[in-house]
Amino acid sequence: MFPTVVQITLFWLIQASALLVFAVPFRWAFIALWAASHFVRAVGLTLAYHRYYAHRAFKMHRVTRFIWTFIGTAAMQKGPLWWAGHHVNHHKFADRDGDPHSPMVSGVYHAHLGWFLNDTKFDRVEATNPVLRDFGSIPEIAFLDRHFWLPPTVLAIALYLAGGLPWVVWGFCVPTMTLAHATFAINSVNHMFGSRRFETVDESRNNPLTAFFAAGEGWHNNHHRYQRAARNGFYWWEFDITWYAIRAMQALGLAWDVQPVPVRIYKEARAAKARRAARTVPSVVDAAIPLGLELAEDID
Repeated sequence: MFPTVVQITLFWLIQASALLVFAVPFRWAFIALWAASHFVRAVGLTLAYHRYYAHRAFKMHRVTRFIWTFIGTAAMQKGPLWWAGHHVNHHKFADRDGDPHSPMVSGVYHAHLGWFLNDTKFDRVEATNPVLRDFGSIPEIAFLDRHFWLPPTVLAIALYLAGGLPWVVWGFCVPTMTLAHATFAINSVNHMFGSRRFETVDESRNNPLTAFFAAGEGWHNNHHRYQRAARNGFYWWEFDITWYAIRAMQALGLAWDVQPVPVRIYKEARAAKARRAARTVPSVVDAAIPLGLELAEDID
């Protein structure tokens, strides 16, 4: 109980600390500092926590894996095994009982934030979870999972030593807040607002706004249709900075066995688009449909 209270208190303190932007000097360079801290850690989260641990979308060397996991853990969203383990359960029970964060099942607040903070049901990952089974015995990963407070603490101290309080505010407090809600929005917003390219059994949706701020995670309907792919943006125009990072790693020999989107999935997308076009309601002018113009008073 006590550790949970501490975690909740720290979370809200960090969220509130973003208001310190009004108490420190402003420079345009601080926007770049915010962007670097937000997006680099966002890539760490989705590249390591999500596409590697949860979905095995590619392989990488041990040192590279540790670096990206450390960066992801610095986002202050708990440990990699905890995060990825619950994400696997999200897919297993998507928008049904058992889904840790479905707005359809438990409401918007719980899906966005409540499950992460104070639902003891999700305080631990079951021992049979495939993420824990496959990665729980790796010492450095288990260490980061247990001591998930360490990377964000190291980041905050490094920023203070580099530039004092303004650097902490713009490089840690503000981007930690924005990244938290960018990530949580995938669980809430992306199951309510956006487009559905694929007719999945859940309510997952593609949303370009959340895709931008969550480093490509907002192409959520794509992802729910084919989880194993290393890219969530299935087409070149779907911004997915995490995919670009994986491609760069592959070119440098730091990643391999990168899982593509199968041809059959693209064919399914085209077929679904054709079905939607066929269901389009025709214009009454083009179709020469007679209009009923009778007034209600004239109807016997």
